[in-house]
Amino acid sequence: AEMESDSDFKENARSSTFDEERPLLEVSTVASTRPRGNEYRSRSAIDVDANGHIQNYGSGYSVALSEEIEEEATAGSVPWYRRNLFSCVSARHVLAVMTCLGFVNVYALRVNLSVAVVEMDNRTATIHGRHGAEVFFWTPSQEGWVLSSFFIGYILTQLPGGWLATRFGGKWVYGVGILMTSVLTLLTPMAAQLNIWALVAIRIMEGFFEGVTFPAVYAMWGKWAPPLERSKLMVVSASGQYIGNVISFPLSALLCQYGFDGGWPSVFYVFGAIGFCWFILWIFLGYSSPADHPRISKEEREYIEDSIAAEGVIKEEVTVPWLQLFTSPALLAIGIASLCNNWGFYTLLTCLPTYLDQALETRIGIVMNGVYSAIPYFFLTVTVLSAGQLADFLRARWLSTVAVRKGFTAISFFFGAFFLLLQGYFGESLTVSITIVTLAVSLNGMAASGYGVNHVDISPKFAGYLMGITNTMGTIPGIVAPIVAKAIALPPPDGIPKGSWEYAKIYKEEWREVFTIAAEVYVFGALIYLILASGEKQPWAEG
Repeated sequence: AEMESDSDFKENARSSTFDEERPLLEVSTVASTRPRGNEYRSRSAIDVDANGHIQNYGSGYSVALSEEIEEEATAGSVPWYRRNLFSCVSARHVLAVMTCLGFVNVYALRVNLSVAVVEMDNRTATIHGRHGAEVFFWTPSQEGWVLSSFFIGYILTQLPGGWLATRFGGKWVYGVGILMTSVLTLLTPMAAQLNIWALVAIRIMEGFFEGVTFPAVYAMWGKWAPPLERSKLMVVSASGQYIGNVISFPLSALLCQYGFDGGWPSVFYVFGAIGFCWFILWIFLGYSSPADHPRISKEEREYIEDSIAAEGVIKEEVTVPWLQLFTSPALLAIGIASLCNNWGFYTLLTCLPTYLDQALETRIGIVMNGVYSAIPYFFLTVTVLSAGQLADFLRARWLSTVAVRKGFTAISFFFGAFFLLLQGYFGESLTVSITIVTLAVSLNGMAASGYGVNHVDISPKFAGYLMGITNTMGTIPGIVAPIVAKAIALPPPDGIPKGSWEYAKIYKEEWREVFTIAAEVYVFGALIYLILASGEKQPWAEG
């Protein structure tokens, strides 16, 4: 039979099969016969079912629904949690903010013990005065194990984290990882009061669940980040770890001094509860990919998927080329850079409050200790966010990807080494020490836009796996560095009054050796990265 004319088709589409209760939808013929976006094929009429989906797809014609009419027809049938509650904000930016807040929790849950341990340890709590909660008679070696035990569990789930994110979606791996860490944090005071090894066991389990978070987020950004927005989106996301430090240090100190349940136990109760609240929001706002997001606009989804596809990232499941991954010089460069950077980073992250308490001539209380410990990480956050914008600007205008990655990493590592040496030899007063440490830590933020996002450059498809491999290497210093620091910075001999000038002088000389080791590791990492790093997609990047 002959196909009806355009005018006949429109007339039939308007009148022939619509129920009175259903809204009349304005239609027009379009050239394409392939459904795309808001275009749907139809014989002579269209239906809208209870879920807001267009029915009665036919052959030969396409019906284009205006966005306004489609919204009017479906608004009453879409559940509130599937509607776009942030229509003025892109879905990828919502994801960046939510993963940033997730990392705020990740690092707050990780480092709160660094402050609380000052009040938990009898040697330092005695100086500041006890606030009601139980204190413990730990040796420096035992305290080192308490601080490093988290990373023993953390290192175990780096590689599985990438696989789990690929298998089950980054949303649930990331979310459940933070949720379980929060639950275990709530149990920390009870474990500490039981015995030190129960506390170590809880910290290991916290690290085990938190270990999946970075690989999961990198797997998500492999599907969410357009290439020319990659640095700034991923840096905004990762900046949560630094913001978490800024919040955790002073808030933990305040809770130690003024909190409930005797002081330091409240640190773990408060941060555990905050992590649980974040998880509730994450359920409704975080999604593993644009295809999984129920509220993303058609334009944004097409922009993300098309720009990533332009790099040749295919969606079919392929076998992970493990041999090529482990023998790749580009990946080895990222792994060594991660290891060397984290030696200095974790040394300060876990030991800075103890250093300020032991090695400076000026005695400060626990609250000011927390405030001073947070200052370097505030400026680190500023540097990280600024560096992400600058890196994408330079890549878009003047420099190649590899030049940006190498340049930012080299600045971070070489200046970090310089300022740590400066602190070891000239950090005499509180003001000078905080200034030098702030310069060292803040410039470290340049690395976040250097080797820190290089995984997605060399293989967007396997970014989660690459992050798992390099973060495994980068976690080794988290285990070793605090133990080495505590083994070197031993208490002065008996008979020297705690808090005296001589007491601080002995500690200062010991901490100088700790900073010198960290500086040497920084320089080694910079040289290896400059030689081996790449900014191009690798031959094995598609499997």
